[in-house]
Amino acid sequence: MMMDDGPPAVAVIAGTPYDSGLGAELLRARGLAAVPHAMAGSPDEQDSLQYQDPGALAAAFHARLGELRAQGTERAMLFCNSLSAVVDHDSSALPVVSPVTVYRELLPELRSSLVVTGNAQAVVGVERTAWRVSPGHRMFGVSDPALVRGIEAGDPEAAFAASHLPTTLRLAERLGLEAVVLACTHFTAVLPFVTTACALPVIDVGTRLVELTVQSVASRKRAA
Repeated sequence: MMMDDGPPAVAVIAGTPYDSGLGAELLRARGLAAVPHAMAGSPDEQDSLQYQDPGALAAAFHARLGELRAQGTERAMLFCNSLSAVVDHDSSALPVVSPVTVYRELLPELRSSLVVTGNAQAVVGVERTAWRVSPGHRMFGVSDPALVRGIEAGDPEAAFAASHLPTTLRLAERLGLEAVVLACTHFTAVLPFVTTACALPVIDVGTRLVELTVQSVASRKRAA
C-alpha cells in the first residue's frame, strides 16, 4: 500500500486493534500511508501475553517484522507503550520508532514527572529507560488498565471522568512534579480532557511517536 509518489506504508504495530488503528489514523492525517497490525484482539489478551508468555509475544513481534520486511515495508511504528517494554526492538528486521524512542528524548529534559500507563509493564519500561538515560529523574508511576478498557468501549470522555486520573492529576500538582507523561497510546484519546483538568504541562507519548515517525520517513525520503 502506497500513497501517490510516496514512500511505502508504515506498519503500525500495537497491542490491540484499537491502538493500532488509532496510530494508523494519526499517520494518515499527516499524509503517510499506514497499515495497522494488532498483536492481540483485546487489552485482556494483550495483558495475558505480556505477563504469561512474553517470550512468545516477542517472537511473534519479530516474526511479524520479518514478514513485513519481506513484503517491502521499510519502517514500523510501535504504537503501544507496554508492548515496547516487553519486546527488544533496538535490533530488528525493520527500523522501529517506539515509545522507548520518546522516553530517551524526553526524560533527560525533565527533573520529575507523573507517568500514567495502561499497565505495570509500561511503568517498568519507563523506569528502565529513566535509569539508563536520566538516573536522577523523580518518577511517580501509575497504571490504569480500567481506563484503557473504558476508552476501548467507545466513550473516552466518560472513561476519563469515571477513572482515578482526575484525582491523580491533582496529586501530581500537589507533589510539585514538573510534567504529566501519558505513557499509553490509548490515552491519546483523552488528551484534551487531561490538558483541561491539569495545570501541569502534559506530554502525550502517542502524539510524539507520530511526529517522530513522520520526521523519520521525511529524512529517509530526502536521503533517497
